[in-house]
Amino acid sequence: MLDYSTDGVNLAAGARLDHHSRFGDAWTMGANGSVKIGGGWRLRASYGEGFKAPTLYQLFGFAGNLGLDPERSRSYEAGIEKGDRSSRLHFAATVFRRDSRNLIDYDANANGGWGGYLNVSRTRASGFELEADVRPVEALQLRAAYSYAKATNLATGRDLYRRPRHALSLSGDWTTPLAGLVLGADTRFVSESVDDPFGDSNLANDVKLKPYAVLTLRASLPVTEQIELFGRIENAGNARYQAVAGYNTPGRSAYIGARARF
Repeated sequence: MLDYSTDGVNLAAGARLDHHSRFGDAWTMGANGSVKIGGGWRLRASYGEGFKAPTLYQLFGFAGNLGLDPERSRSYEAGIEKGDRSSRLHFAATVFRRDSRNLIDYDANANGGWGGYLNVSRTRASGFELEADVRPVEALQLRAAYSYAKATNLATGRDLYRRPRHALSLSGDWTTPLAGLVLGADTRFVSESVDDPFGDSNLANDVKLKPYAVLTLRASLPVTEQIELFGRIENAGNARYQAVAGYNTPGRSAYIGARARF
């Protein structure tokens, strides 16, 4: 790991060696840097390589495939940012691209209809992200994040399944005057995507997964410096949606509990 820092410049680079008993040695490298440009703004960029060997289940499980190759990837990011998430105002804009080889995917039609894992030769995911954090008063924190991503199978030119193009999340936390009680809410909006429930890559079998929105409500109350009570309601609107064709998702769910820190 190499690191260089001054008041206005931060640079870092590193390398990693993975050894796998089946796939041998794999080197991956990464680097990132940022430069302050004044007014609290900074430019940043990063490059990273990835290596992911198939899991034991993907190799030897019921739907395993001993012929799988490990995934390899290269990722590129560049962006501009003002402040940080702990400041009163934070903004970030990022563009990204990720190229993958031998992406491991599941084909429900393989092995005579029993299903199995396979490699997708070349894929690319590219897009951009926008983030904003605002603290108008000390007791209130508001956040918003939007992402656009296009994920494509470069061998066929078609979109990868179950990858929505648009996602937006909004959240807020209010520390009330009542004994440090914190009330919060998160809303996530996801655009439509495409899936193939038969796993045969036949356009005629493609189905559209409808867009959806999910709301989570939460609260926390410190009892002592070490103990905190909390509760949350997930999918408070009891939205009915699918992230994978043919598989339902949980409806409204409530949780309550306590955390202890020592």
